[in-house]
Amino acid sequence: MNHPPRVALIIETSSTYGRRILNGIARYLRSHHRWSVFLEQHELGRRPPTGLFTGKWNGILSRPTDPELAGAFRKLAVPVVDLNDMFDDLQLPWVGSDHAGIGRLGAEHLLARGYRHYAFVGFSEERWSDQRLAGFQTAVAAKGFSVHTYQSPWRGPNVPQWDQDMDDIARWLQQLPQPLAVMTCNDVRGLHVLDACARVDIAVPEQVAVLGVDNEALLCELCSPPLSSVEPNPEGIGYAAAELLDTLMAGRRPRAKRQRIAPVGVMTRRSTESLAIQDPVVSAALRFIRDQAVFGCNVDDVLRQVRVSRSVLERRFREHLKRSPQAEIRTVQFSRVKQLLTETDFTLEHIAELSGFAHPEYLSVAFKKAFGLTPGSYRQQHKNRADKQQL
Repeated sequence: MNHPPRVALIIETSSTYGRRILNGIARYLRSHHRWSVFLEQHELGRRPPTGLFTGKWNGILSRPTDPELAGAFRKLAVPVVDLNDMFDDLQLPWVGSDHAGIGRLGAEHLLARGYRHYAFVGFSEERWSDQRLAGFQTAVAAKGFSVHTYQSPWRGPNVPQWDQDMDDIARWLQQLPQPLAVMTCNDVRGLHVLDACARVDIAVPEQVAVLGVDNEALLCELCSPPLSSVEPNPEGIGYAAAELLDTLMAGRRPRAKRQRIAPVGVMTRRSTESLAIQDPVVSAALRFIRDQAVFGCNVDDVLRQVRVSRSVLERRFREHLKRSPQAEIRTVQFSRVKQLLTETDFTLEHIAELSGFAHPEYLSVAFKKAFGLTPGSYRQQHKNRADKQQL
């Protein structure tokens, strides 16, 4: 009788990133032969269980690998795949994020919005943060721009107090030219920048656009405004790591012993929903529209806010945005409609109320005219796509 391979998964269950890696491993196992899995619930950085080196394993997947642990793994007569982000080549087969690619993708997202001033906020002496910064700098420099940087320690005795770090970031931001596009090394750092902006009344995204990394959905939505974020591919890392380990356990030669997994894309939220616009009237009008469109504002409301004539506002919007103020209001409203259709089971009447439309019938007609399908069809289409991704 053939027994399934015994595999130890030394992967944190306390973080969204670790759980998504585990989801990728599970997806691989659903379409291949099963493993007998050892998994403990623990946080990132916790030392592996003492029984790891006395158990009879056929393979190991390890996230907290460091030089000491890698040395111990190399002495084992079993395949080990390293998933760490902290240390460079530890002479083990490795699968992880393409951090430089994450930085480049973040730069592309911000460059497309027309900014001329860029900055990066990271953690000092963190390999993954440095690689994201390098990718960001390379892409921005290719377009002829430079990058201002701010870094402070993430771990260790020199970590600054929260308030001190926020005040330092705020003072640094005040000295930089605006409008400014800021990429941060992760979503936690994005939260730091948003907090610093709030302390000194810097408007986000009108004066400073902020982009995080990791797309920790709950954290990003708790931010004010909600934080745009580069989406890495931890599920892809988990799947590729499981595939690599399976190959090694079978005694076969893998196609590559080091695999960098590209990011998925950028989840755009309010913190980067802007263009680099110097015109103070257009900037103020955009800020008002993005705050008030879902409450049913119209162009007359915008005019009362910015105190210019309708013809001046129309001309300046078309000059900077290539669309009218009314079209911008609809863009914000439709963005809200799409979010509610895909993330909730609300009725169309309730969605109309929450997105600034007076009547659900008008919402349905306007939505179909804009996107070629009814709100119900849009919801079903995205539900089917989500169901396929879970298979």
